[in-house]
Amino acid sequence: MDGRDFVREFSGGQIQYVLMNLPASATEFLDVFVGLHSVEKVSQCPIKVFCYHFAHVDSPEESTLEAVKEVLGAEPENPFVHLVRKTAPKTWMTCIEFVVPHSVLRGENQTKRTKTE
Repeated sequence: MDGRDFVREFSGGQIQYVLMNLPASATEFLDVFVGLHSVEKVSQCPIKVFCYHFAHVDSPEESTLEAVKEVLGAEPENPFVHLVRKTAPKTWMTCIEFVVPHSVLRGENQTKRTKTE
């Protein structure tokens, strides 16, 4: 089962934490949260995400945050970027933790098209 299908099928207001540990592609899957919940469920179900990422720049924290914002189409709530380790001279593995904004869960104000299948 595809990761997006899993989240959509089993979310039902029950998911509280998500760990996305494929640093080369994990941020690409963040679009699954766009429009995931109805208005009623959003206030009951904050989702905290831990997402690994490879940042290929001099400022890995900023690069990681920008990658997440690009996919979500919004600023993540309470973001914190951990520098996990340097994997190459100009590449850091990072892990960003954040809460998915209610506006993202409701599918409001999105600037990026989401993947459907």
